[in-house]
Amino acid sequence: MSVLSQLLIQIIPLSWAAAVSPTALSLFMVMMSLTDNPKLAGLSFYFGAITVLLVTVFIGILLGNGLSSTGHSDPATIASIDLFLGAILVLLGVRNLFSKGGESGGSALFKYLNVESTVSNLSKFSRFFTVGLLTFLINFSTAIFVLAASRQIGLAKAGLFTDIISILVLTIITLAVIEVPLLFFLFLPETAAKATKPMNRWINKNGSYLIAGFLLAIGILVMYNGAVRLGLF
Repeated sequence: MSVLSQLLIQIIPLSWAAAVSPTALSLFMVMMSLTDNPKLAGLSFYFGAITVLLVTVFIGILLGNGLSSTGHSDPATIASIDLFLGAILVLLGVRNLFSKGGESGGSALFKYLNVESTVSNLSKFSRFFTVGLLTFLINFSTAIFVLAASRQIGLAKAGLFTDIISILVLTIITLAVIEVPLLFFLFLPETAAKATKPMNRWINKNGSYLIAGFLLAIGILVMYNGAVRLGLF
């Protein structure tokens, strides 16, 4: 099995876990239903999200490189980090399980969503870009998974080509929650508009439970893998 294949096996599950973000999807759908220019709004939001994600990936790769360069990439150290990471994810899962709304901090962003149709396209781009950036900036659960995946990229030190492919896969999967509805708004705008309101209602009702399930499952798995490496099981 190639180094790239091994790395993808490690980061793809974390990427899908990072993609579960009811708040991001809900804010995106509400924004798209309010704006008079869905294409501009959607693309602006997406570019803001990518900016935060790439910064997070860069930090994670630096973390992995730092652990490797300082000799702390041994199984015991990595296992201890995984135990700590898994515990954080479990706690976040429990918090979301008992949360009455989506992820915390999302309500503050609704103030930015209603942009007047008379403002310039540049102002609209700036506003929606900021919404996308802030949405993913406060999305701590997504950041944790992206950091974990990008840390693996940094630890692997597999070369530029492998790093680029891995980052591309991580980005596409993580932002699938935005990419899929964005494609509908770009190519099937009428169908997307009809699906907006019922989807928002479902997300607002079940979002906390959905993300709680993923956080608990992945958190327990990460903790178990760390415990196995330390010989606790």
